[in-house]
Amino acid sequence: MAHLLNLTAALGAHPWWAGKVIWLGALPGLAVALAAGRLQLPRWLTAGGFAAFGAAAFAVASTGKARFAASYAEDLLAGQFWYFGWIAVCMLAAAALATVARPAAQAR
Repeated sequence: MAHLLNLTAALGAHPWWAGKVIWLGALPGLAVALAAGRLQLPRWLTAGGFAAFGAAAFAVASTGKARFAASYAEDLLAGQFWYFGWIAVCMLAAAALATVARPAAQAR
């Protein structure tokens, strides 16, 4: 759905790779959510942690974008922060959504 709506490009990802970062982050995000679910932590704590780290990754990606643009595309490290920051945002968003959508544990 995010790919069809071009959500990442609207939020600040480069249009050239905005769709790619969704798919690069989705599968690792689901794996992280599965691993976190095996720890049997409270769902609100896990989803809140993913959301907080996702917000931090968004801040890193936004800062990378600003520094990359200010350098007229010469600061390669800032460009990598922008790109990999967006992969982290997509990974953590997928993990948070998968955690919230996870079925509740049955009481024994």
